[in-house]
Amino acid sequence: MNRTFGFIAVIVSIAYFGNVLNIGLTYAVAWQRMETMAFMQGFETTFLLLLPTVGFTLLPGFIGIIASIYLNKENKKANRYWRIALYASLISITLTLVYHLPTNLAFMQQSYTLEEASRRLDLWVLLHWVRIGLALFASVYVIVGFQKSFSEGEKLTS
Repeated sequence: MNRTFGFIAVIVSIAYFGNVLNIGLTYAVAWQRMETMAFMQGFETTFLLLLPTVGFTLLPGFIGIIASIYLNKENKKANRYWRIALYASLISITLTLVYHLPTNLAFMQQSYTLEEASRRLDLWVLLHWVRIGLALFASVYVIVGFQKSFSEGEKLTS
């Protein structure tokens, strides 16, 4: 069971990193190049397509990390890495819930003036790159936590 949750955490955390990196390198760039009104008018369609991919990659990885912390409570070295990955994930989730989600909903409702929407989008992109960094950081710590979860004599295939 320890390996199962560890594998889930590793695979899905890296998938989440790839997902947010893709958003940052493609969608965010395209959104910033668009006219602001056209961006807001089309944002809902794009957001509703991206939302499930974020959920399917963030949540299972988060659950895998929490389970790995519990399953490695006696292994202080591994537990430290799993906890650091958890903290990075929690910061990312908090950032998403506090800034990105409310801002996304306001974009969809076209609640901002054009000038305000442009400023909000710029901050959205900047904070999204913080999430990308956190996702990369968490992925590295998940990998190391997974490696440290097993004693030196135990092979991953057993």
